[in-house]
Amino acid sequence: MPDNHTPGVPPTANAGALQVRPSTALSTFVLPPAVAAAAEDDEGIHFRDLWRVVVKRKWVLISAFLIVLVTALVATMMATPIYRATITLKIEREASRVIDFKGGRVDPEEIGDIEFYRTQYELLKSRTLAERVVEQLNLRQRSAAKDEPSAPWWSGFFRRGAEDGDKAAPEPPAADVSRSLNAAAVRAFLGSLTVEPIRNSRLVRVLFDSPDPRLAADALTALAQNYIAVNLERRYEASSYAKTFLEEKLAQTKARLEDSERALVEFQREQQIINVDEKQNILAQTLAAYNAAAAKAGEDRLKAEALYREFRDNPESSPMMIENKSMGALREQRTKLQVEYQDLLRIYKPAFPKMQQLKASIDEIDKKIKEESDIVRRSIEGTYKVAVQQEASVVAKLEASKKDVLDLQDRSIRYSILKREVDTNRQLYDGLLQRLKEVGVEAGVGTNNVTVVDSALTPIAPFKPNLTLNLQIAAVLGLILGLGLVFFLEYLDDTMHHPEDMERVAHLPVLGVIPLIKSRKSPTTGVLGLLSHLDARSTFAEAYRSVRTALQFSTREGAPPQLVVTSTTAKEGKSTTALSLAINFAQTGQQVLLIDADLRNPSLHTLLGVDNSRGLSNYLSSDLPALGVVRTTTVPNLFFIPAGPLPPNPVELLSGPKLLGLLADLGKRFPTVIMDAPPVLGIADALVLGNQVGSVLFVVAAGNTRKAHLRAALKRLRQAGIAPIGALMTKVDLRDGMYGYESAYYYYRSTNDAPQLT
Repeated sequence: MPDNHTPGVPPTANAGALQVRPSTALSTFVLPPAVAAAAEDDEGIHFRDLWRVVVKRKWVLISAFLIVLVTALVATMMATPIYRATITLKIEREASRVIDFKGGRVDPEEIGDIEFYRTQYELLKSRTLAERVVEQLNLRQRSAAKDEPSAPWWSGFFRRGAEDGDKAAPEPPAADVSRSLNAAAVRAFLGSLTVEPIRNSRLVRVLFDSPDPRLAADALTALAQNYIAVNLERRYEASSYAKTFLEEKLAQTKARLEDSERALVEFQREQQIINVDEKQNILAQTLAAYNAAAAKAGEDRLKAEALYREFRDNPESSPMMIENKSMGALREQRTKLQVEYQDLLRIYKPAFPKMQQLKASIDEIDKKIKEESDIVRRSIEGTYKVAVQQEASVVAKLEASKKDVLDLQDRSIRYSILKREVDTNRQLYDGLLQRLKEVGVEAGVGTNNVTVVDSALTPIAPFKPNLTLNLQIAAVLGLILGLGLVFFLEYLDDTMHHPEDMERVAHLPVLGVIPLIKSRKSPTTGVLGLLSHLDARSTFAEAYRSVRTALQFSTREGAPPQLVVTSTTAKEGKSTTALSLAINFAQTGQQVLLIDADLRNPSLHTLLGVDNSRGLSNYLSSDLPALGVVRTTTVPNLFFIPAGPLPPNPVELLSGPKLLGLLADLGKRFPTVIMDAPPVLGIADALVLGNQVGSVLFVVAAGNTRKAHLRAALKRLRQAGIAPIGALMTKVDLRDGMYGYESAYYYYRSTNDAPQLT
């Protein structure tokens, strides 16, 4: 690859070029694909990207929205109005039993209310109840009469065809037709019925939809009446069955009661048992009295024995001795005499008469105390012996009473069995008789657990179709469908649209963005490429002026002296770009050479109005001098080499050494050389030119270049060892104002009537 600096060109040749410091020059380093992909993932999808897609395809969104909305409006206006009637029922808990025994088996329905009320709701929607309502309101004939005019218009052809045939198909039996019509009417009725329980209450709301408002109210009224009637019939049938059942059981129980009473009387006569219950009560009372007396005697004996033992072991501390008043008085006198005797003993001797007198008194009192103690001892012994004898007597009578009771029990075991059977049969008989009377009373009373809270009224306004609700739903669905179509079309759109796409897909720096021009021709010459020359203050010229500035900062040495402009495919604006860049560089005062190197489909000679009879192909295939094919243009400082006649072998001509010689010779005269190359895909001309020149500018058309084609083109360039210095996006629609480039372009107004942005 040749060096970007052309040998032999004096330094003054680039005097008009913008000089930049190495530290401020733009780097041409391209991010590795892995790093760029990671950066792309980190950015994610922002809301502004989604909004940009919606704005770009707003007409798709609006069209889908309006189509759905209008469809919903038309369908709503053409739909048959449906009226809804409502009736509210109160269902009480049903908890009746045929036989109510305490502690008997519990019916599973009585465990909770959930199963009961669910059963009632299903009964309201039962087929049997619906058949009764259909029969009462004669809905089968109404349905048949309504369906007859609605037969399709083409049914007559089949009917006539059947009549014209050999023999018509046999008609089904009338009974089958009637059953079919009845089943269809029942299905239609149940399909229009809705049961809605009211939460946390015993109320249920029943709804019925019908095109006829009067029929809707009549159907609910008939449904409630038949539901109550069916409930009463079911209760009456249950009562009738219970009455029959109780009568049978009552007759059987009565027979068993008579047999058991007869057996009891015969046993009484055989055993000569009279008033067994009263006798048994007397013996039991006597046994209980003797048992209590024996316990009392034992308690008294234990108390007497305890007093006796305590007196025998320690008479002085015995409670009887302590509680005896005589003993207390004697002991008190003895204590006083002993105190007095001890006091006088300090003065007198024991032999003193007074001392002897006191001694004699003390001895007398001791004698009396002993006599009193003997009396207490005999009393305690007597009490103890009496208690022992009384306990023995009571225990003997208790044992005798036990023997009498046991003897009576042995003789009355059979009697008790017979008596218990009689009592059981009598109780069962009385219970059945009482229940039979209650069932008879209940069967004659028409009580019901279902009442009508709010009767059905004829609806005035239709329930559906609801125009407001349908339009709201259609608006939401239309918006969702429109957004889905927008993003689906965006997903299918594989073209480049935004400068950010270039950086994410191509991993190339974007050197500029060229706005989309409504007309491809300028108002003066009819050539869009000359707009930069004819109107230097237009947005189009300003855009390429920005690209020129970016190219001047693209390398450390400034703008590349030789530049190849190529694209993925045709019609992407590469020729217009090459011409506009050449004009912008020429406007800086330096001489610029523009070469049309597209030897397959040249177009620059048409844009510049130059004769194409002699050009690059003539130079490469003959011995013409280099300056012999250079042409002047109407643009100051801009020179041009047309492509010339189309050769049969463009790649061989461009691959030869003469092109390098041409670039070397003319590079000494022209500081800037710009070449318009063919597209990359499909042909190898751009690869050859890129290797011979070295600096390549890649042009991408917004909304035209496909991402897959762009990747393939860049892959071909890189496989050939060519790294583009940057990319340029053309035909960018700046109307949404999301790119940040249009503000500078609109800063100046053109002095003439330049094409407007679209």
